[in-house]
Order: sequence, then C-alpha cells, then structure tokens
Amino acid sequence: MKMAKKLLALVLTGVMAMSVLTGCGSTASRQAAGKLEGMLEGMLKEANPNATVEVGSEELANKAIEAATTDDGKFETNAKKNIKAALKEGNNDKYVWYAYFEAEGKNETNKAQAIANEILKTETNSSVTIGTNKAVNSLYVRIPGKYNIKAGDEFVLSMKEFTVTSDDGKTTTDWIMAVVTCKAVENK
Repeated sequence: MKMAKKLLALVLTGVMAMSVLTGCGSTASRQAAGKLEGMLEGMLKEANPNATVEVGSEELANKAIEAATTDDGKFETNAKKNIKAALKEGNNDKYVWYAYFEAEGKNETNKAQAIANEILKTETNSSVTIGTNKAVNSLYVRIPGKYNIKAGDEFVLSMKEFTVTSDDGKTTTDWIMAVVTCKAVENK
C-alpha cells in the first residue's frame, strides 16, 4: 500500500509539473495580451466595447516564423508574402492579422501597440474600428449562409520570440512574431 501511495504521489507531481510547463502562453504573451485588451477596450468603446484577448498556442506564430525565415535563420526575400499565404490557409472562419518586430527595447505596452496598429483602423471621422480589411485573409473569411459579417469580440494572440541571422551570418537579432485571430460573427 505504501508503494502505491508513493507511486501515486510521483505521478501526480509529474502531472502538476507538466501542467505548469505547458500552460497557455508565456508570461510575456499574457502580459502583452492584457495590454492589447486594454487598448482595444479603450479605443473601441463604441464599436466593440466587449473585446477580449486571450493567449492561444504558439502554433500560428510558429507557422508565420517558418514562412518568414530560411533554414539558416535569415529572413526570406518574400517574408511578408509567405506569411500571408501561410496564415490564410485553414482560417476561413476567422480574421487573421500579424505583426513582427525587433524585440530589443520593447516592453509589453510597445508590443501591444505594434499589434494593435495592425488590427485597428482609424476612420475618416476619427473613430477607431476593427480593421477587418487589414486582415491577411479579409477577402476569404466566410460564415456559411451569412452575408453580413464582422469580427467578433474574442481575439486570440499567438506570440513567439525568434532569432534572425544577418545576411552576412555574423550577427543575430531577436524578433517577435505576433498573430491575432478573431472569429467572424454575423453583423446584426
């Protein structure tokens, strides 16, 4: 019986350790998501006052990084085009935006601002809206049977730091890839 209890304790300890290690997103991602949510709430008071930002898996950020970089860690010549093509794939029910920027000197507010710049659109009357037309897949987002759609309230942030090697191969720079998605909803 003692051996079974020890084994059970060991298994539970392992499960708890794994759950901590595989928690959704890094601390930096959670902090950036919190700042981004605050910015969206502040800027979208009338257009989308219930906007929330959750941290998702790093899957889309990894997909974008893979599309943007070569096997030897340099930026692809057509990085932006490659990222757009990669992020359009399989995301027809949600809007997708991305931003990548150098990590050095960027606090969580700076990161959130860089991401918000890709998502938000300032209208001619100075109001701020969600720039669905700025999404990489804006022309392809659909809800079957619905013709008047918009971005919903629930945004998901996929963020990952990555290293880029200079063209001469002598120096490296840390960058951040951020991908934000938002399910399309019917515009009632």
